[in-house]
Amino acid sequence: MKNIYKLLLGVFLMLSATSCSDDFLETYPTNAVDTGAVFSTTENAWGALNGIHRLLYIRYQSDQDSYGQSAIMMISDLAGEDCYMAASTNRYMTVTRWTAFESDSNRAVVFAWQYYYKVIANANLIIGNIDKAVGPQGDKNAIKGQALAYRGWAHFMLVQLYGMRYTNGVENSQLGVPIMTFENPNAKARNTVEEVYTLINSDLDKAIELLEGYKRVNKSHIDQTVAQAFKARVLLTQGHWLEAAQMAQKVIDSKSYSFMSHDQHFEGYNDYNNPEWMWSSKLQADQLGNVFDNFFAYMGYNFNGRGTREGPRCINKLLYDKISNTDIRKNKLWVKDSDTDPSIVAPGIKAKYMHQKFRSSSENSAADCCVPYMRVPEMYLTAAEGYAKAGGEYTDKARELLYNVLSTRDPQYKKSTKSGDALVDEILTTRRIELWGEGFRFFDLKRLAQKLDRNGTGVSTTVASVMSVEAGDSRWQWQIPLVEIRANPLIIQNP
Repeated sequence: MKNIYKLLLGVFLMLSATSCSDDFLETYPTNAVDTGAVFSTTENAWGALNGIHRLLYIRYQSDQDSYGQSAIMMISDLAGEDCYMAASTNRYMTVTRWTAFESDSNRAVVFAWQYYYKVIANANLIIGNIDKAVGPQGDKNAIKGQALAYRGWAHFMLVQLYGMRYTNGVENSQLGVPIMTFENPNAKARNTVEEVYTLINSDLDKAIELLEGYKRVNKSHIDQTVAQAFKARVLLTQGHWLEAAQMAQKVIDSKSYSFMSHDQHFEGYNDYNNPEWMWSSKLQADQLGNVFDNFFAYMGYNFNGRGTREGPRCINKLLYDKISNTDIRKNKLWVKDSDTDPSIVAPGIKAKYMHQKFRSSSENSAADCCVPYMRVPEMYLTAAEGYAKAGGEYTDKARELLYNVLSTRDPQYKKSTKSGDALVDEILTTRRIELWGEGFRFFDLKRLAQKLDRNGTGVSTTVASVMSVEAGDSRWQWQIPLVEIRANPLIIQNP
């Protein structure tokens, strides 16, 4: 990258920030930042960290559908087969049709690249300067630990999108993405996938250590359990089954989270205080942006916007049929019969299998910024998958963890007696249902080397256009943005 920091927005400055503050900051180019002032005290440095938190939901470029992390969630699921639009609409069509990923100028491809490297650039400024700040060591550890977690997480997201999948047991010398650190911010070639994962794991290990004992005030901050959950995601993607399970188990054993009640499932998945929420943005009233610059403007089934009126999101009907009839979510989170009124906004269309999971709680959908970036059931299912694939003595642990999840959704669910591939299949199916709409499907298909298959799911060929994509297809690796290729002659484009 030809000094990537010049392409990205810099650190957020708020000289009055405190560790408890939810105020967010103005942005300045990094070459104009007075790092001496920002990092003179830990009080100021908390403001810089809060700036990274804000990056998760602000609008990027000039596009309404480039609104931080939840936009990536939307892209991931619409690129899969389990979540689809009932009709063609004005947003996300190139993603749904897979033409986005083979274009070096598509706004989704450009947005994701610049967004995650922006997170990395800001995290690097904190990592490189926080040790010099005046203030309590506990604050320094908490700030640096979160910055390291962000840097590791952002590199993880990038390498999954733009690099070839990680394969356990081989060299993984295939091209990943450039590693950007504070010590070496200059233009560089793409690192190998193995090298990127080495940095990711190192950053997350350090973050977990530094966040020991840190008690966050808000779920927008990253505590040790969230850093451990990042690590569990990474280990699962690398195919380190037992290690992934054991890391996820640490989150579970912390007893920091509990399962939601049956009634809470039908409250719109927009409640920051839900006991399952591990990590989520929380927006203050004075930080509300354009009503279309957020997840619920495109996913909220009751929001009065073109995208939700014309193309409400629906569940793969083959997956729907796999949900037990005694699962309390089956006929309330998804509407099988279009004659059933899901309280849509006129003149919105009613569609079979449309969801009622995510609900906008107000006309200003920006108020619903409490998107669940991470919920604790993911950790139960990660541990279950890891233990099931480890097999042997760990099989019953996998069954127990699966039971822990499903018994809270289906009062009549009986603990599974399956083992081997059959047990893994049950866990993966549960994962698809449980995490529907939360941004996992593209990444899960890629890490599992499974083909995309939309046949029989209910999506129209007019909407989807592409009904299947083989696991080895080059489109699983997004094109590096042209703006980056032009700025950095060391970058090699994907096929």
